[in-house]
Amino acid sequence: MATRIIVGLVALPLVILPIWFGGLWYALTVLAIALIGGYEFFTLLTTGGYHPSIPIGLLWLALLVFCGLQPGMPLLPTTLTAGFIITFFYAFFQLDTPINTWLATSIGALYLGVMMGQLLALRQLEYGMWWVGFGLLITWSNDTAAYFVGSTWGKHKLWPRLSPRKTWEGTVSGWLCAALMGALVVTLFPLPITLRTGILLGALGGVLGLLGDLAISVLKRQVGVKDSGRFFPGHGGMLDRLDSSLFVMPFIYQVALWLVHFQ
Repeated sequence: MATRIIVGLVALPLVILPIWFGGLWYALTVLAIALIGGYEFFTLLTTGGYHPSIPIGLLWLALLVFCGLQPGMPLLPTTLTAGFIITFFYAFFQLDTPINTWLATSIGALYLGVMMGQLLALRQLEYGMWWVGFGLLITWSNDTAAYFVGSTWGKHKLWPRLSPRKTWEGTVSGWLCAALMGALVVTLFPLPITLRTGILLGALGGVLGLLGDLAISVLKRQVGVKDSGRFFPGHGGMLDRLDSSLFVMPFIYQVALWLVHFQ
């Protein structure tokens, strides 16, 4: 526990400062996080007997992330199309299960690239810094409450086949804490939403955070590993820290983008 807290305190300013300054520093930070997470993702697939092309997958992932440099991600269709063609062409030369290589390379690049690209695009919108903070705070509050309440008072298992340690007590506590954090952030941050909307978005973010966590848990269980890596002592790999936010942040981006277009 002490290691988890110390690592968290050290990592916090490394996350906050790029969000505050935005621009190139924020883009490079998002890209670095995405590439580390992508490498872990491809490594998990390789451990499970799949055959992704890690160099091609990481290059495609990086290009997908950089689509988020422009709000609305207008270059995303072109990048998706080119990536599908190139990865399929590469698979032609694989003598052993070429479709396996194409699917494994594509899913890793798409999952991390498209999701993290939206995190980059979110910062480019009006109120972007505050939207990023909103998404991260409801994610962290959900994860923290779920962990501490679940480990202390949790008795009823949520979904043992996917995540043996998660409990209903921890999960519901996480959702409630995320909703309360949504209300608090809307009160403190200059976001163009009401208190009621902040509570609703916080609660929905809590649910999506759980689903994002379970999505990576499914992969880890299938390939037979506990953590995605060892990047953070006491916390596991980058994917272990990203899993919840990979569903939450794109949701917040879509909400913010909708407000830009329809308000």
